[in-house]
Amino acid sequence: MLAMKTNICKIKMKIYPKISPQELGSQMTEKIKKSEGIEIQFFNTKNITESFDFESEVTKRKKEFPNLNEIIVHPPLEDYNIELIFLKDENIFKEQLEKLAELSKKLSINLDFIYHTNLPVRQFVSTHLDIKIKKMLKIIEESNVTILIENLFMMLDEKEECSAIEICKHINHPKLRCCLDTTHMHCKANILKKDFYKMISEEINKEDSEKFVKQIHFAAALNGDGFIDKKTHGRKHQNFEELVKEYEWLSKFGLKDKNYITEVSEDNYFTRKDQLEEIYMLEKCMQMMA
Repeated sequence: MLAMKTNICKIKMKIYPKISPQELGSQMTEKIKKSEGIEIQFFNTKNITESFDFESEVTKRKKEFPNLNEIIVHPPLEDYNIELIFLKDENIFKEQLEKLAELSKKLSINLDFIYHTNLPVRQFVSTHLDIKIKKMLKIIEESNVTILIENLFMMLDEKEECSAIEICKHINHPKLRCCLDTTHMHCKANILKKDFYKMISEEINKEDSEKFVKQIHFAAALNGDGFIDKKTHGRKHQNFEELVKEYEWLSKFGLKDKNYITEVSEDNYFTRKDQLEEIYMLEKCMQMMA
């Protein structure tokens, strides 16, 4: 474990709670009132792989919490990978960029939009998806909008790499950055039966992660699992010591000062008790390691 400073000092917290379009408990409401940003998880309301109304919820939350400077839009979990959107209709992506740019200007707020992908970078190149995305990103060049590519753990033909970072590095556009999900990294190591620290040392380097990663999805994969039993995926860290170990490797790879989204699965999404506990532990950890 890396050495830690024991003095407690004031630092600029960059922890964003994660919510969904539903009523919030009082404690989470108070926490968001003190936060600079949030991530909103959307779900399918009609058919999969279609455009959806994120503008109404973003506008509602900005009005409810005028303190927010940044909102991250996470589209529906099922079948919303970036390659599937392009395969269905490239105009969906184009129109989303246009709406994001317009909404960001209207609300005077930074907006991010997350896409998963199942493809490694060489398949982005071979299908010319890289060229199409880079061309589309011109739409948001003069805006406060960023598109994020998030790493998954059931990747198709991924070698010893973090495809999300490699895609951002290859396209190399300031409006395209990576969301690094710690749970997914652990799941991948568990599936491949690799030592976690050996795997990340092979797949991530400090220079690229500092430049191309904008935010962290922070949570735990429990019991050496995270992919078989859904109740072990994206959970609150079991104790403070385990959380500190997570934050230490992120710091080692230059990811200490990114936006941290506590993406915690739990039993009660009204109170979000587990996420609040994760936030408090992460705040304490960040103070200790400042």
